[in-house]
Amino acid sequence: MKPDDILKDIRKELKITQEQFARDIGVSFSTLNRWERGHRSPSPLAMQTIKNICKQKGVSESLITELDKT
Repeated sequence: MKPDDILKDIRKELKITQEQFARDIGVSFSTLNRWERGHRSPSPLAMQTIKNICKQKGVSESLITELDKT
């Protein structure tokens, strides 16, 4: 699974907007939007932050496992 698809699936599972997710992980809306459209990929530090947020918010283990593969 590609990072852009994983990020979209995480947001859908959490039922939050791009704006809210971007705020949660500490990036701008435009940065998250570029990631979700596949124009850019999150840095390793951003991926670690996303994983931490997912664990805190109770995102399914399968999505967290997919994050670990990227």
